[in-house]
Amino acid sequence: MTTEFVLRDRWLRERFERQTRPLLAALHRAARRLSAQPADAEDLVHDTYVKAFQAFPTVELRDDAACRAWLLRIMTNSYRDRYRRKTRSPEVASSVDLDRLDGAAPSREPGPDRLLESKCFAEAADAAITRLPSEVRLVVVLFFIEELNYREIAEIAQCPMGTVMSRLSRGRRFLRQALRAYCEHEPREPLGEAVSAGGRHGP
Repeated sequence: MTTEFVLRDRWLRERFERQTRPLLAALHRAARRLSAQPADAEDLVHDTYVKAFQAFPTVELRDDAACRAWLLRIMTNSYRDRYRRKTRSPEVASSVDLDRLDGAAPSREPGPDRLLESKCFAEAADAAITRLPSEVRLVVVLFFIEELNYREIAEIAQCPMGTVMSRLSRGRRFLRQALRAYCEHEPREPLGEAVSAGGRHGP
């Protein structure tokens, strides 16, 4: 192995890490919602990172948004490979912003009396999303958790935008029905934030 090769490999690794490190949190967040077990989520991130590094010399990523979309596309393909190997029945844990289910205007400042209800809703949403078909689940996670638009999801999932809209509509209907009791409560708050707060606030 020549010195030139070693230096080039080190430079490539440093450039890859510099460009992808800020996006690792997003990868872990998506992986946790596409995997039932923490170990599976870590494996999914690892597979994504390895494949991304291998492909890195062949791509041009103009900014963080392009890099994020590229990494999520690799994760999507890895996720599909995994659930196809598991007889098309993967597991996932996720959360949903209730306001995006029915279009209600979100309240950005939940009070302390809402924290327990938020935690209960997050757990109910997790349980509901585990019952979604895999491809519907993928679109739901990309829309509700990663907050991507239809076009971005279509590019990442490599399917027509109409398919994305159809799957999301199907997921919305199911979640609205499964979480009907919560949909009837007012006022509402963005539960994506409540889920992240769940680890910091007790009942």
